[in-house]
Amino acid sequence: MIKKYMKTICVQGLGYVGSATIAALSNASDINGNPLYNIIGIDINSKDGLERISNINKGIFPFGSQDKSLSKAILKGKKEKRIFATTEISYFDRADVIVINIPLDITWDTKEPYINFKKFKNAIYDIGNNMRENALIIVETTVPPGTCEKVVLPILLECFNSRGLNIDGLLLAHSYERVMPGPDYLDSIINYWRVFAGYNKRASDVCEKFLSSFINVKDYPLKKLSSLTASETSKVIENSYRAVNIAFMEEWGLFAESVGLNSFEIIDAIRMRPTHNNIRRPGLGVGGYCLIKDPLFGLLSSKQLYETKELAFPMSQLGININSNMPNNNLNRLNLYVGGLKGKRVLVLGATYRSEVDDVRNSPSEVLCRGLDKMGASWDIHDPFVDSFENLNKDFLQEIPAANKYDILILTVDHNFYKEFDFLDWVEGTKIIIMDTNNILTEELCKALVSKNFRLLITGRGDLK
Repeated sequence: MIKKYMKTICVQGLGYVGSATIAALSNASDINGNPLYNIIGIDINSKDGLERISNINKGIFPFGSQDKSLSKAILKGKKEKRIFATTEISYFDRADVIVINIPLDITWDTKEPYINFKKFKNAIYDIGNNMRENALIIVETTVPPGTCEKVVLPILLECFNSRGLNIDGLLLAHSYERVMPGPDYLDSIINYWRVFAGYNKRASDVCEKFLSSFINVKDYPLKKLSSLTASETSKVIENSYRAVNIAFMEEWGLFAESVGLNSFEIIDAIRMRPTHNNIRRPGLGVGGYCLIKDPLFGLLSSKQLYETKELAFPMSQLGININSNMPNNNLNRLNLYVGGLKGKRVLVLGATYRSEVDDVRNSPSEVLCRGLDKMGASWDIHDPFVDSFENLNKDFLQEIPAANKYDILILTVDHNFYKEFDFLDWVEGTKIIIMDTNNILTEELCKALVSKNFRLLITGRGDLK
């Protein structure tokens, strides 16, 4: 499969980012349109890992997505015999570049959050014991600041020394992605700004050249930072900033609900100021893989890597707590509004952690559904992109049933499917109570529903009674 005249890229970890990276690399070409790379995807020997490997070897992007260019790019590379996936770590010895996309999660099996580096370290040993000199290693995984210098580098140096390799041939870099699943999935890799840093000048230069081969650096120039730790910190701050700001607006949404204000009206007024035009409306908190954990990486870096235990990161911790409590805050409000949820029939529309994706990881909707169970309500759920929660023994509805089957409707995800749905016609002849947690109902539709005496409960609004 490997074409000797082309460079070979190994992508370790075939999750949402790693698989999309393979697609981006498949599209990389020279000025004459000739493809640049062989790409080998490497994943673990597990049920999910083997399924991802199987899909890529069939030319299929292993996750559902509206962005059909992902599968198109992978299929193209497969047909040209430039892409395959495997569990065999021996293939690292063929790589000119190794891109690391290994999940690094927070565990809660102790009184305090903790990062268990064991699996991550084992993966780095796999690379160090099989790679060749002068191969570029790029850590793309979001990691606590200091991970590259205090975890990855010592392991690689140990491996090089034990194998008798030249330390000058160790090229380590960090460059984080800003992947945004959805209709512009692939585009968010190729046509977006990148930050990077190298362990030394040579590693930095090689990394810059590699990134420039598949990223549109003409329109989105690369940003080089002074150290690996600076690059790691940049990603953690970026995600933490977003999470904390979401939590901040959730607080003001609760205030608006309690005193009878329309926070949407207020936020629209604030958005007139150019410096505040992206301020977020209140909602259901956050989900997905990043924002629920990354704000803790500063704290855990301080404790586990630098042992500066006096740093507490109170704002980051508070932001996570506020966001994680939002599904239950919404449920508590609904419970009071309807005089108790016990025995109520509830339809939930939306299961993914954000709009137009099939990703249900850490979805606020799942937390909400668990809360409905605890409060004694019965519930059904529909989502146009997924058909089940892995952790809940319940299949999703394939179609939206008649409204008269339910007492309450809860809108959780602003999929275009729901924005275009004719709710006014759907609720006709019923007394269903509608809760919108994500600004799905337009102002005009809200007014029309109120005029027909429907009871509305809108997250962030206390002006509708």
